[in-house]
Amino acid sequence: MPDSLRLLAAAALFCLPACGTTAPTDSSAGTDTADSADTADSGGADTAPACVTVTPGEDWGWRGECSGMPTPVAILVDGCHLTLDYEAVGGMTMGMPRSGDLVGDAVTFADDNSVKGCTGTVLDADSIEGTCGDGCTYTLKR
Repeated sequence: MPDSLRLLAAAALFCLPACGTTAPTDSSAGTDTADSADTADSGGADTAPACVTVTPGEDWGWRGECSGMPTPVAILVDGCHLTLDYEAVGGMTMGMPRSGDLVGDAVTFADDNSVKGCTGTVLDADSIEGTCGDGCTYTLKR
């Protein structure tokens, strides 16, 4: 066998373990589930919640130009979704929205009543301020 072929054969045998072939592995290696479960979704970093907290209750009320007068409302919270129930507190809607969704501290109310385009910011768990589509301002607070 010529020296060049011997050298090529030796290089091929030498390269097999390092050039793409894999050796059998122990299937239990690296399966520490306690640690991987804690960090699987966030890569180990703390993640912020999808939305801030809003306190549910029957003691909320709209104030400001948008509702035209103080308008009592109950707020039910389901995750990042708000349901505004005027009938629970004997109030009229004054055209204000009946539901809304939170993303971070931003609220987007549904266009499900006559006052449309309402958005706002949660100032704290008991207070939201914002505007509606016609430029009116409101405070929704406990």
